[in-house]
Amino acid sequence: MRPGTPSNVGRSVLLCILLAVAGLPAFPVLAANDAKEEELRADIVYRCYNVVGEFGSEAVAACVKGELSAMQALKEYPREAGEIVQRCTRQVQITGWEWAKSCVDKDIAARDMKKD
Repeated sequence: MRPGTPSNVGRSVLLCILLAVAGLPAFPVLAANDAKEEELRADIVYRCYNVVGEFGSEAVAACVKGELSAMQALKEYPREAGEIVQRCTRQVQITGWEWAKSCVDKDIAARDMKKD
């Protein structure tokens, strides 16, 4: 190989880098959000496996489905409930998303009763 001539290894590395970059979202924030979302989903599966795994795969699947549903529901609360949602989700890794949603629902109901 002559100096200044790209090697096949160099081309392979460059091709791999270009393919990897092409697969990334256009906005780094979206990539971070996607990574966090995947991490949260993995945490849910892990927690469900540890909590109900002894009861079989159907129990784990039901747990995961409920947790994902609760996590999605928490994203849809109005901004006025933001402080309550934040407080109730602080311990979500321990308590789970369904518990956090229950906490939010109860606190909003209590707040609404105080208004009346």
